[in-house]
Amino acid sequence: MIDLNNPSGHRGSKRRSRVVLSLGLSLASLFAVSYTVVIWAQNLATDPGVRGIAWCTSCGPSVGGFQSTLTYQEQTSEPAATTQFGTASVVTCSSSGSNVTGCGLGPRFNANTCSSCHQQPAVGGSSPSANPLFQIYQSDGTDQFNNTMPSFETASGPVLVPRLPVSAGGNGLVQELFTIAGPSYSSCNIQQPNFAAEPGLVFRQPLPTFGDGYVDFIENKDITNVLNSNLSLKTSLGIGGMENIADDGSVSRFGWKAQWRAILPAVGAEEQVEEGITNEMFLTEIDQTANCDVNPVPEDPTNYSYCEESGGICQSTYTPWFFLANAERDAYFVRFLATPVPSTVTNGSTGCPGGNINSCSNGQLEFNSIGCALCHNPSYITPAGSIPSQGHTRLNLYSDLLLHHMGSCLADNITQGNAQGDMFRTPPLWNIGQRIWFLHDGRTSDIVQAIEAHADSLGNGPCTGVGSYPASEADAVISSFNNLENVTGVDGTAQQDLINFLRSL
Repeated sequence: MIDLNNPSGHRGSKRRSRVVLSLGLSLASLFAVSYTVVIWAQNLATDPGVRGIAWCTSCGPSVGGFQSTLTYQEQTSEPAATTQFGTASVVTCSSSGSNVTGCGLGPRFNANTCSSCHQQPAVGGSSPSANPLFQIYQSDGTDQFNNTMPSFETASGPVLVPRLPVSAGGNGLVQELFTIAGPSYSSCNIQQPNFAAEPGLVFRQPLPTFGDGYVDFIENKDITNVLNSNLSLKTSLGIGGMENIADDGSVSRFGWKAQWRAILPAVGAEEQVEEGITNEMFLTEIDQTANCDVNPVPEDPTNYSYCEESGGICQSTYTPWFFLANAERDAYFVRFLATPVPSTVTNGSTGCPGGNINSCSNGQLEFNSIGCALCHNPSYITPAGSIPSQGHTRLNLYSDLLLHHMGSCLADNITQGNAQGDMFRTPPLWNIGQRIWFLHDGRTSDIVQAIEAHADSLGNGPCTGVGSYPASEADAVISSFNNLENVTGVDGTAQQDLINFLRSL
């Protein structure tokens, strides 16, 4: 038998028992003796860690900031968009109706600004090393709240947003962590959920948004063509895949389950669900308890009075970009973010862990040869776009943007559109070298463990699936990945080369 389970979540000496041979030996036909021989494989590959922190500390972030090819008119949106993405919202909006700064927080919320959760390694990224929720859960800087921090949020862990699946007695929707109830709003009597009493909770961590403006442009037919490519090889490896189809019939491509087709509605939903701020796409407060809904809706409207007058003269601090609602400016920020660039492109050999660029080159070959690229499709090309700089561009995002069955050990039991409880969108791998936490629930910061968790029974945590799910579509590929332990590479094993390649992205 092969022991593939590791319930403790630790690899110990990083050696894995690969083969157990039971040898029945007959001696003079009088008795049989059974021996069990354990043959140990080579060490598993080692995750070199986060680029710029654990290695190549001279390498700056390969992401962050707007695209350099934007027109002058597009670039003028940057100050208002960047400012808004980092603006912390407070609860009460101005009675004048001119809310060019963030307001409307609550009644239930998870965070008070986009950038608090999207900041690794730069604004727009993923969850940082220090959990930012510990800075805001009892106060937004203006108002005081009576919140306690749920036990699953840790100061040095990823930001986690809980959901309670229908299978666990919930509605499958986001369960907001905090409320505005407290000294500043004493007449608001809503309570935090009793998370400790909900053992069926599942979690999601923030996704990075770098390059998403380009992903928005990818044509439906190109995603479908990738789905229908290499069918014989995919079938032999147990790989399928399917689109999550939006209401207009197009292919959705954003979110852990590809539940959103476009950036703007996704941002509008995040503003309402994560910050509790109503907007012109989502006008209804999630919690409408009396005395907790303190502002008229929408709290984030189009700012028709952006040009506030003083003595009959428009204040120069407000530019035409403030005419847009906050959600629209947040969407522009995401739309115009630059795409990630591999560190080997910007730093040569220094940008490959171990300092040998041939290791990353070989790792890319192994990535393709064992089948990783069948789901982590290396690239798409955008069509002509009304934002010229985003048209006719090759995007090396390493994702097919499709849904795949990932087995019971990764299942979160949440259904969203066509995405079933064990299905997830293939997450883009560009920028993975600078990510701290992996998988939808941030269960590990070790990229090797994250890869192994793609396969049934190889994860480093408990299986969360409820009910009967098909086998993970990655089982055969991960078996090939494990076999690379025994293949010579440039940096030790071919498996280590593959890991080095991923950390260079």
